Amino acid sequence: MSSSIRILVGVDGSVGSEAALRWALREAALWSAVNGATGTPTVTALLVWSPDGLPSGVLRAAVHGDHDGLTQAAADMLERTIKRVGEPAAPVELRRIVREGDPVSVVTSVARDFDMLVVGERGHGALHRLTAGSVSQGIVHHAPVPVVVARPPKDDGTPVTEGERRPVVVGVDGSDLSLAALRWAAHAAAVRKVPLRVVHAWGGYDPMYAEVMVMAQASLVKQASDILDQAVKLGLDSAPGLTVDSVTSPDSGVRALMREAHGAQLLVVGNRGHGGFARLLLGSVSHQCVLHAACDVAVIRSGTAPAPTEAPAR
Repeated sequence: MSSSIRILVGVDGSVGSEAALRWALREAALWSAVNGATGTPTVTALLVWSPDGLPSGVLRAAVHGDHDGLTQAAADMLERTIKRVGEPAAPVELRRIVREGDPVSVVTSVARDFDMLVVGERGHGALHRLTAGSVSQGIVHHAPVPVVVARPPKDDGTPVTEGERRPVVVGVDGSDLSLAALRWAAHAAAVRKVPLRVVHAWGGYDPMYAEVMVMAQASLVKQASDILDQAVKLGLDSAPGLTVDSVTSPDSGVRALMREAHGAQLLVVGNRGHGGFARLLLGSVSHQCVLHAACDVAVIRSGTAPAPTEAPAR
């Protein structure tokens, strides 16, 4: 990934897509602040509309409009969303794209030219039911780049600066993909100047074997510790200045990550894995994280790790 990051954001006028656009603009600004970063980071807001899945604002224009009118209505909705979020500060450049077509096909196709794709927790119209519907599952499952699902801010009185100090959490199981997720998470923690928490869960076995598991617990703990140590060694060999917390858990992968996500600003998972995160597929652990984690979630595919960024010693 180049240092002038290119981020694509799915926008449909919903509160969720506004949160996604804010997240993307902040992320691009973090990249621009990295020592040695070159080029201009770009954020591209993409609104996809189709006759059978119009955002509500575009749908109102459909009654009296033609194809050009619908396209203009979609562009107007995109501008209203950007106005509510606000234009980015230099040097981040904000671009606009309006397309007609199937949301999953268009978004995943356009994403091939970007380093990262960001979508909101929930949407309507072109990104209908973003955390539960088939559109969101298709986008997260088929996107060729890392996908971040951004949550709207919670109205709990927590200062933004306090939330920004929370760690980045990543789940690992020793697979190649989890190492890619680990490297991606390390970069995310480095640009934020926060600790990285690496989690390996070895529980979640069939309860009918509970007695056997108790007898083998010491061995499992040792194996889990070895897997975690090896993953950290392989995944973080080029990030020596990063503060790293290692966590092994006897819980299932979902339960362990849900618990750690409560104190995190970003949870990073691979879209599939093995071992402690058996069948880490969309629809399993990663899908449950996208649906239920208390923080923003990044789903990483193989070969998508960014160029390492060395953080200052802490």
